[in-house]
Amino acid sequence: MPTATADRLATETESAGRVSGRGLVPTLHAVRTAARRSVDARSTVAFRVAFGALIVYSTVRFVARGWVDEFYLRPEHHLTYPAFGWVHPLPAPWMYVHMGLLGALGVAIAVGFRPRISAALFALGFAYVELIDAALYLNHYWFVTLAAVALAIVPGPAGGRVPAVTVWVLRGQVAVVYVFAGIAKLNTDWLLHAQPMSSWLTARTDRPLIGPLLDEPAVWFTFSWFGAAFDLTIVGWLLWRRSRPIAYVAVVVFHVATAMLFQIGVFPWVMIALTPIFFSPDWPGRVWAMLSRRDRFSVPTTEPVRAHRIAPPTMAAIALLVAVNVVLPLRHYAAEGNVRFNDDGYYLSWRVMLTERSGFLEFTARDPATDETWVVRPDSVLADWQVAQAVQRPDLALSTAHLVAEQHAGQGRVIEVYANSWVAFNGRPRQRWIDPDVDLAALDRSSPASEYVLAESEP
Repeated sequence: MPTATADRLATETESAGRVSGRGLVPTLHAVRTAARRSVDARSTVAFRVAFGALIVYSTVRFVARGWVDEFYLRPEHHLTYPAFGWVHPLPAPWMYVHMGLLGALGVAIAVGFRPRISAALFALGFAYVELIDAALYLNHYWFVTLAAVALAIVPGPAGGRVPAVTVWVLRGQVAVVYVFAGIAKLNTDWLLHAQPMSSWLTARTDRPLIGPLLDEPAVWFTFSWFGAAFDLTIVGWLLWRRSRPIAYVAVVVFHVATAMLFQIGVFPWVMIALTPIFFSPDWPGRVWAMLSRRDRFSVPTTEPVRAHRIAPPTMAAIALLVAVNVVLPLRHYAAEGNVRFNDDGYYLSWRVMLTERSGFLEFTARDPATDETWVVRPDSVLADWQVAQAVQRPDLALSTAHLVAEQHAGQGRVIEVYANSWVAFNGRPRQRWIDPDVDLAALDRSSPASEYVLAESEP
């Protein structure tokens, strides 16, 4: 698909090729030249302002709803990530102070006060909050973390201009969400069985006006196929100048619809607010000129010849960010079994809205010294909202088993912990999920799912 960006890069590549004597073959020099090209900074400023405003809104919302106390201060235990068991919530009132500081950093990012330093501090502070409990993992939290890192490392405005690489990186950070989410939907459940879409839509038939339609198979498949097509192609439509306005309208309609149907928090508004980065770098000026009914505005018709200098550490940091964005979502291909069933490689991979599960979980503890056995319910060590996640995510069931073992170790008993775990997955009949013969307490927290999750039964 032709794009203005691609056309411009091709022109610069051809020019660089002639200079180097290599014809039309793209060279590293050509890419570096294009990356340093000076462009209007206003689209990146708009991205930063929107991002900071979303931080402030989300922080205020989180505190106002009492979630700091419910999710961080009240639980007796937390389901930490492997290798991050040392991360604990701050005691009250310091956890509230920390959240307040995150909101203040959002303000600093939005108004442009030391924006790169503010973004870096926010990324660190937000990552700390997210590492406290894996039961709170959401894909859009990971996106917020990466977007903050991107704002911390890309070159900022100088004289109202930025190097093109700044725009590329911010566009790429948004694009990766759509692309990998679309690739993940290319599976038989999504395309051939409209699962889990059919399960979700039939549970919403009480909605006014459209409710009866949500019980129709044709609607299930339309939603499934449109969702996959949207994620797989929207980046291309946004990059193509001619289709960009219509593509953005599609982004708004798509995310408003998902927000109304599925209640997935602030994620739809995040994508709506940040996707305008795909418009021309001078789009805020053009919009302002249109709204103020000015015939002219101070945007040069041709770009300056000068190029920005990009420090080698900055380019290295950008390369590392690109690698993280590409490698982490692909690592599940090295996992065994159906990763939609066993969740191996689920975290940080943009595998968005692919599964619907309902489960049951309890443990059988055994003292090998006395051969005594007893049943342990997960709510004996977890809050209800943590249990709701542990029954449908095997890594959290493993973490819970370790909490049970640690609780008894504090009483001087070394025990074995076995799971009685069942799951109904994407409309299939309920089946046993975790191997009841595996002592979960003896496994490492980072063990792959293949060591304790049973294979999926035939549908």
